[in-house]
Amino acid sequence: MIWSIAWKNIWRNKKRSLVVIVAVTLGIISGVMLVGIMEGWVKQRLDDVVNNEISHIQIHNNDYIKNEEIDLTIRNIDECIHHIDSMQEVSAWVKRTKIIAMANTPWANTGIIVYGIDPQKEKELTEIYRKIVPEGGRYPDAQNKGDILISDKTAEILKLKQYIVTGEVISKLHEEKVPEIILSGLENLRDIRFKTPGEFKDALKEIFTKKDLNRYGMLITDHALNYRIRNRIQITFSDVRGSPVQGLFRVCGIYKTTNTGFDQLSVFVNANELKNLYGGDRILTHEIAILLNNMENAGKVKEKLMQLPGNNSVRTWKELAPDAAMMNDFMLLYYFIFIGIIMLALAFGIINTMLMAILERTRELGMLMAIGMNQRRIFSMIMLETIFLTTVGAAAGILSGWVIAEILGKTGIHFTGWGEGFEAIGFAAKVYPVVTLNFFIFTTIMVIVTAMISSIWPARKALKLNPVEALRKE
Repeated sequence: MIWSIAWKNIWRNKKRSLVVIVAVTLGIISGVMLVGIMEGWVKQRLDDVVNNEISHIQIHNNDYIKNEEIDLTIRNIDECIHHIDSMQEVSAWVKRTKIIAMANTPWANTGIIVYGIDPQKEKELTEIYRKIVPEGGRYPDAQNKGDILISDKTAEILKLKQYIVTGEVISKLHEEKVPEIILSGLENLRDIRFKTPGEFKDALKEIFTKKDLNRYGMLITDHALNYRIRNRIQITFSDVRGSPVQGLFRVCGIYKTTNTGFDQLSVFVNANELKNLYGGDRILTHEIAILLNNMENAGKVKEKLMQLPGNNSVRTWKELAPDAAMMNDFMLLYYFIFIGIIMLALAFGIINTMLMAILERTRELGMLMAIGMNQRRIFSMIMLETIFLTTVGAAAGILSGWVIAEILGKTGIHFTGWGEGFEAIGFAAKVYPVVTLNFFIFTTIMVIVTAMISSIWPARKALKLNPVEALRKE
């Protein structure tokens, strides 16, 4: 009976109840989206760390970590490889040569890390080959000699990334329904080469209004982008004797991940061709990267590998990328912080609403006490009213938030204005929100707890009423 009375009571003043329900709904939607975006960023960062940058486990010479000299290769490598091959937890592994070098073109130079790889095996471990930009060439292979894969950021630094408005670009923009007045303005820039994004943007600003640039600027820039594929890059580094050596490579492809720092330093060549430069009868192995079937086994696999002779350094992804590990481990804490703040704000609104309801129903509550309803039932009725009021809003908020998150999880949210800043710290400019079942369960529990806590003050206020005095109230 108390349950039925409590449910009916919340609809006696529909406007006031709907205001609270809408407030709870909007608060839950905000929480779902906030956590969904954070979860999406963490998941994306973790995927990039494992699939593009470091895998689950890496092995190095202990001294190589302190001083990345070319002669500090992994010790006892044959036994290491034999042991890795025998481990059921391992999904794939690769050997890499890793050399700090200088890259030069006729227009610029920059410091890089050259990875000597086996292209076919590397595809089993990383997804760099999936990150080749549109019209950005191809991944290195064993059949084509002199290939080098560089990033979009490295291409920009070495002036191998340019912008040029050609007739083909204008035709593509016409197909994209760009207005003729914009296309006419682009004729002023036709066939002019711009070596940096800044130069091209400045040229566009001189021709178009800010409104036109906001609407069509990114589209024009994307179509005008042109990479100097097959251009030569000179690589300079020191061999095992400390003598400088140089090699010429041709750009076979351009890749782009969400981590600008990784992109700026990392270039990839065939390990056999790199060996021809530094000399010797074998390929130098400075790094072994291991991908596991289950990342939770990283600690256990590390312990096994640490027992091998050679005194090499074995590190898991958590040690190699502590930022990603920390964010992954602290997601539950983020849940508490974000939802806790929202629940705290909603609690004040709920308390205010229920106190108003108590004041309006003073005479009614006095009557119920006078005819024999005990304090426990009064307390239960008010608590149930608060829980019902909050739960209705929470259900609407969770359902709406889930629908919105599902849609945005497929289309993504693009933070265009902050894209460069996000990518500089390893996060994608386009995020796909992810909301897990655990979060919805957690939110439901938090809502019920908040409702129960919020009902205590109004309920105590009701219990302090004197039936005789309450009946005199108008």
